[in-house]
Amino acid sequence: MPNLLGSNLRDVRMRNRALILKLVATKRMISRADLSRRMGLTKTTAGIVVSDLIDEGIICETQIDSAEITMGRKPIYLDISPNSPCVCGMLIKRGLLSVIFADYKGTILVRRDHEYSRDISSAKLVDTLLELYDKLKSTWERKIIAVGISAIGPVDIVKQQLANPPNFHGISNLPLPKIISDETGLPAFIIHDAGAGALAEKIYGKAEDYQNFIYIHMIEGIGAGYILNNKVYNGVSGKSGEIGHTSINFSGPLCYCGNNGCLEMYANVETLNAKIRHLRKIYPAHTVLADKANYSWREIIDAADMSDFLAISALDEFCGYVAQALANAVNLFDIDRIIIGYDSSPNDAVIANILSEMLNSNERSANYRKITIEKSTFCGDAPLIGSVALITDRLFNGDWEF
Repeated sequence: MPNLLGSNLRDVRMRNRALILKLVATKRMISRADLSRRMGLTKTTAGIVVSDLIDEGIICETQIDSAEITMGRKPIYLDISPNSPCVCGMLIKRGLLSVIFADYKGTILVRRDHEYSRDISSAKLVDTLLELYDKLKSTWERKIIAVGISAIGPVDIVKQQLANPPNFHGISNLPLPKIISDETGLPAFIIHDAGAGALAEKIYGKAEDYQNFIYIHMIEGIGAGYILNNKVYNGVSGKSGEIGHTSINFSGPLCYCGNNGCLEMYANVETLNAKIRHLRKIYPAHTVLADKANYSWREIIDAADMSDFLAISALDEFCGYVAQALANAVNLFDIDRIIIGYDSSPNDAVIANILSEMLNSNERSANYRKITIEKSTFCGDAPLIGSVALITDRLFNGDWEF
């Protein structure tokens, strides 16, 4: 019985530590009194845990200078210590590899990127990630506790492998976390980039209070991450979220995934450019876009944000395809919130606005439910922040002793 009691007390202490760490990391200007009130603990109990975390160099006390505080003693708040341990995040995209070190608040402290255009082998992929890590680590003094890897899908989280991304240089079933762990001596875990984006929004973004939502990632394909009952839904092996490979036209062309009429065959940068080229012949004076054959995603988005007729018309068609797939997902999961992530300026909301109009315009939707569609807090960086959230989520839930 004493052993059981001791185990229970220890578990309670670890849960309290984890929750206090989460609150300090995700809430701005939180005090000891705030912690005890939110957690339902006595000030003494919360204070003991806080003191331990301060002594361990994980959190610290801080005073916020504010013009509003003109009288009396300035309140003392808690924050993540500037010398606290950090997390390494890695992102694998087509054409770009990124490695970051970030604190428990999800703040990127240092970053290195590597662009590539030619074929890349499994060995070169691993070597490049490790080289980026080593360059950051060579001048880094703070402790790194783990590595989170966010990657294009599909990803097998059971086997912890980069499974078989289509058109990705023949790379398949790569046990990347084990390789990274063996080389760095750190625990390493992998997640689908859209799932990482959803996790970033849940922990560090606008979705803290959303129990259920879909995160849609529109960069180099279209992926979906699902938060259901406050947790990332990964499916049986982590290969959920391939919304780009759901059919919106059963009699459509054959996709490389084996299905007919997949969303990504209609909604992609190539079709956007084809639409703009077609419209330019008809409305040559109605655009701010330079006269050239192809535009990047960001160029099209920026033009649409400037109310460019050609860009908006192309995106309207693009979003029409996406809306068909989203309507299916919304009906399957009974979800009323969607967060859209893509590379753009922070103030852009053109895609969210177009999709919102499309999904809420018909009479059935108006009478049944309104779908709230929002731009991601992190624009196109949500999967990168999500690589960090993959680790901190374990800490904050008490799944990992620290």
